[in-house]
Amino acid sequence: MIKEIAENFYMITLPMPFRLEHIHVFALVYDGQVALFDTGLNIPESFSKLEESLRTIGKSIHDIDRIFITHSHADHCGMAGRIKDISGAIIYMSKISKQFIQRQKREKTVIARINNFYSQHGLSERTINGLIRLLAGFKKVTAPFEIDICLEPGENLTIGDRKFEIISTPGHTSGHISFFFREDRVLLSGDHVLPDITPNLSPDLFQPDFRPLKSFLDSLTLIQNLPVEMVCPAHGNPFPNLKQRVEEIKEHHRERKGLILESVKERPKTTYQVSLDIFGRDLPEFDKFLALNETYVHLVELIQEGAIKEHKSGKQVLYNIN
Repeated sequence: MIKEIAENFYMITLPMPFRLEHIHVFALVYDGQVALFDTGLNIPESFSKLEESLRTIGKSIHDIDRIFITHSHADHCGMAGRIKDISGAIIYMSKISKQFIQRQKREKTVIARINNFYSQHGLSERTINGLIRLLAGFKKVTAPFEIDICLEPGENLTIGDRKFEIISTPGHTSGHISFFFREDRVLLSGDHVLPDITPNLSPDLFQPDFRPLKSFLDSLTLIQNLPVEMVCPAHGNPFPNLKQRVEEIKEHHRERKGLILESVKERPKTTYQVSLDIFGRDLPEFDKFLALNETYVHLVELIQEGAIKEHKSGKQVLYNIN
């Protein structure tokens, strides 16, 4: 499906074999070329749908000369390498995302850190092994690529007669960026602001000082007063009320933090045990991982506030009221 969001500016919806079912990528047509914002997964269904959608506006994969990527997750950059092989497109991403991708190539180190972190925080060996297999699967739907140009926060770019600003919006990942088209009053928010759900927040195992929740909330504050008429997210429908949605998301995290604080008042618990209180016990294996991540980033902030403390018990990390 393709929909025009502004003159010569299109939202293309690509399929995904996940619960979210789709991702939106955005095509800006200028001077006979196409600038693509995010790419979708490198799967046959997505590639065919992208080809078909471009064809309806008289363009093809060969016309894509620039690719701008919000962040390093497979559904956002999976086809970048494949498209570049066809068209020679230049790939743009944040410097932090480039560093993340380079670190992910150290597979043994990544697996070791996953095992260490998630076992300390209470996940079972079975769940951790399933997670490692799943992450390996994400690599299969990501064509290898190199980033040509690193984008700087606050940088202003011009494509054809369109100007847009690079906004650093860490939280969902440490290197996430959004694209603000001030004259069109359009914000391409990637996974930073979504209309119906909140993006999963997770620790960066190579950057232990990164505080995902604080970074996310600070990033929301940074963008909430932008003169935006339409937020175009990666998942869900475009929506107009950015400030209202930001306040809803902030309130959600205030409530979540309160529930987590109540959980650790009972007795010392691992992150996983706290996540069971918040998200329930009947979760698929991958959702246990997501729930633990969400819980952990709130525990980190409660420690920073002095509300709870962290200590080791054997090989596991426990949390309780301060």
